[in-house]
Amino acid sequence: MKKIKKLFVLIMPILLIAGLSAGCSDIKNNSSQKSSVNVYFNRGVYKSYSSEETQNKYDFYIFNDGNTGHTEDSEMGIGLPFSCIQEENAVKFRFGGSEEPEETLKIESAQNEVIKGAFDDGKLLIFTPLKEENPDNFDALEYMKKSEK
Repeated sequence: MKKIKKLFVLIMPILLIAGLSAGCSDIKNNSSQKSSVNVYFNRGVYKSYSSEETQNKYDFYIFNDGNTGHTEDSEMGIGLPFSCIQEENAVKFRFGGSEEPEETLKIESAQNEVIKGAFDDGKLLIFTPLKEENPDNFDALEYMKKSEK
């Protein structure tokens, strides 16, 4: 009986380590699959405008991270909180809260950090990062005042 206990004590840690290693292998494979999906938006401030508009009318998308943030417009500084899921060739937004309908931004192109895409209305939007702006304290109205000078 003592030999069985000793054998059990010796084999059990080996089995545990083998099991944990197998689990880590699966986690690595899952994370590498996620990294193959394009991430269009990162933490930061993005100025958005329509290619059809000729006025200086902008919407700003302020990303706390790649999945949450809020919008602000250039005229009144108001906007909505949002959450999003970034997928291959699309970003699915929920503006206002989790009970709101999902709106999909279909990505047309993403080159040199400029993202072009359209929601269901088909209007092409252009998103450019404002690298000098901090998402923690960005204010659309202050930004517009600075840019007018």
